[in-house]
Amino acid sequence: MLSIGAQWAVLQGVAWVGMAVAYSLEEGSVSEGLSKTFDGEHPCPLCEVVEKGTQEENGSDDPAQNYPSKLKVEICQAERVRLNPPPIFRLPTDSLDLRAAPRASAPDSQPPEEIA
Repeated sequence: MLSIGAQWAVLQGVAWVGMAVAYSLEEGSVSEGLSKTFDGEHPCPLCEVVEKGTQEENGSDDPAQNYPSKLKVEICQAERVRLNPPPIFRLPTDSLDLRAAPRASAPDSQPPEEIA
């Protein structure tokens, strides 16, 4: 997590949840609290720490330049593989005798007794 900088995303998520709860209680409305949380004009101290940390980690003063490089995901498309199902094989049920064969003789000896 630390090698890709995901700690900042986790901290930012924690900050947003805390801000949403605090602003919702302060404003008396969840919608007002959420709009105040995400408007960008009311950052909490944790948001400022996250912004400073991401700037120091990436070496840029503009946080908008840091995020696109983090979010870029390169996907390689593998060749399409077609899997064919195996042919359907059905056992002939009319000729099968699924009953157990009777035992022709008695067992050779008694099983050993438990030693206590």
